[in-house]
Amino acid sequence: RLHYFQDGTCVVHQVFGDEVSREVRKGYGDALISAHLEVPGGMFDLAMAARRERDAGVVGSTQNILDFINAKVGAALADGKDGNLQFVLGTETGMITSIVEAVQEKLRAHDTGLTVEVVFPVSSEAITTPATAGGGAAVLPGDIRVLPGVPAGEGCGMEGGCASCPYMKMNSLGALERICQLVGTEAAEAGALDAFQARRHEERIDGMTVGEAGSRSILCMRRFQKEGTLPGDLVDRIEAMRA
Repeated sequence: RLHYFQDGTCVVHQVFGDEVSREVRKGYGDALISAHLEVPGGMFDLAMAARRERDAGVVGSTQNILDFINAKVGAALADGKDGNLQFVLGTETGMITSIVEAVQEKLRAHDTGLTVEVVFPVSSEAITTPATAGGGAAVLPGDIRVLPGVPAGEGCGMEGGCASCPYMKMNSLGALERICQLVGTEAAEAGALDAFQARRHEERIDGMTVGEAGSRSILCMRRFQKEGTLPGDLVDRIEAMRA
């Protein structure tokens, strides 16, 4: 049977908790704040407040975050601004390549003194410095104790100290290339690719497939961000629960 947990969490996004949001609020009050849809309430609220009060925040998917950064950098360049544009990135580190490529392309196209900085805020228990390696307290510039990385190296420790997903890192270009080379071969026809097919669940939740149920909340959020209104069926469900 399919088992699912209403209180389940993502091992990466869970590191952006209350302590992290407090440090970000204290040390990066003027920065532009982004938060993935799966981060806990503290970071989520911080990004929503930045959006509402300063037009300087976004909560959404990785594409929403990338679009937000592109738009803010583009606007700063159009206004001829110099100095440093600082983004707090509340999601997995894997999207940093897309951000860097997009931002560098914009900066290279302009003769500008503008610089762009991306800050990864994660658990302070996992900072990696000579002081923490020796068991002492770390002192960072501005008295901020938020820095990505775990003492044991890359990967998510039990202390919640990174923004790098160990499961996403299991995918590699080498592995993808090996799979692609099998496509259309006799080995593939003999079942060599069967083990790589996604497991499909036949069961349904309230009449929906697992994929439909799992993406429902994200699709509602995307529509709200795009159109500024909540889907009618969502409003009806909420009102029915309150009745």
